[in-house]
Amino acid sequence: AAVLRRACPRLSHGWVTQPLVRFVPSAGVYQRAKRVALARPAALATSAGRGDGKGVDKGGGGDVGGGGGGPGGLGLNVLVLMLDSVSSERFASGMPLTRALLESWATPSAAAAAGQAATQSDGWRAFRYERFAVVGSNSPRNQFPLLSGYGSLEYARDHGGLALDCIVPGFPDTRAPTNHSCHRWVFDSYREAGYTTMFGTNMCDWGVMEEVYPFDTAAAPTDHHLMQPWCHVDYDVDKLYFRPVSRCFGPVPAHEPLLTYESQFLAAYEGARRLSWTVYLEGHEPSFRVMGSLDAALAAHLLALRARHGHDTAIFLVSDHGIHYGTFYDGSPSGPREHATPLLYALLPRRTLAAWPQLEGALSANRRRLFSPFDLHATLLHLLSYPHPPRLPDWSTAAIPLRAKSILQPLPRDRECEDAGIPASICPCLQHASTDT
Repeated sequence: AAVLRRACPRLSHGWVTQPLVRFVPSAGVYQRAKRVALARPAALATSAGRGDGKGVDKGGGGDVGGGGGGPGGLGLNVLVLMLDSVSSERFASGMPLTRALLESWATPSAAAAAGQAATQSDGWRAFRYERFAVVGSNSPRNQFPLLSGYGSLEYARDHGGLALDCIVPGFPDTRAPTNHSCHRWVFDSYREAGYTTMFGTNMCDWGVMEEVYPFDTAAAPTDHHLMQPWCHVDYDVDKLYFRPVSRCFGPVPAHEPLLTYESQFLAAYEGARRLSWTVYLEGHEPSFRVMGSLDAALAAHLLALRARHGHDTAIFLVSDHGIHYGTFYDGSPSGPREHATPLLYALLPRRTLAAWPQLEGALSANRRRLFSPFDLHATLLHLLSYPHPPRLPDWSTAAIPLRAKSILQPLPRDRECEDAGIPASICPCLQHASTDT
């Protein structure tokens, strides 16, 4: 807290108004979510304690769209917290409080190892992934695969992959009309599974989805969204969100409204399943100093989430890529390597891991195995269908042999970069099989 007070003194940047964020739920959204969820019971509720591994995903399906491959799913709330432009190594040095907290949750589940039932107080087990790799240079090239299972227009052009067909050609000179819609997002799959959905970012647009939606879209991809506070002229100047005039809203850090909104969203829909997707831009600046202002707040946010939702919520703390500009990238041999190895932690409830020991085994085995945002998209869909295979976008007609796989199942030790959609030009050196444990 003292660090944050130093970053935003009460009389500093006072011309930037402190926004009052108050989440307002929708009765219609809640009723829809409950109605769909009741018709689609979770596998955890019907098969808790079964550790036989029957029906475990043997590889992704080939159907376009949709969520699960049949009745099932773990019945978990899902939170995706994206720290834009933060490499795994930069996270370790720039956000030490959050990293230490996550590592303290990394011990294997003793209850699962002993074949015993876990309790709510057991919270999460954290898994850190060392071989999670980018498929391109910037946010669209990496976030579109994660959000939809399809590539950006640039990815398809350069590598022969399939682009998301909702993207408006000619962006940014050409913008979509307000009624332009798209139903290929992970949000749609979760909505069909009975979830309420939320997107938020501390920048003044839809993030990479601005290539599909104008700011004032009438066809929003989620039930709720927040981005308006960061449109203040003193915060978001000509979209230079990585060099804003102020990182504060009055006396509070500019990330605080987003953290508050997510907490309010989760509380407002208690009793319904929830998907929250938030993007933080503190790492998108070349000095690496600003991300530290988020460190204590994010650690406190995770602690509060664990206390209230640690038994029924999965969290993915992820980045799309490391920084790709500035002195520490251009002038350092390690710059390209850091750019290619983004942050990824997965946090799963220990009671879920105790009910599905093979799930914990797969998540643990994959910590040092190669995968990409395409695979993380498959993982998000697999949460909806587990232990059955998820339905994934059909890439059989593409020029590249993408074979997206969920990390909820063991990945091959000798997996090739092309299988994960990683171009040869940025493919990291594969780890020797003898060190893959």
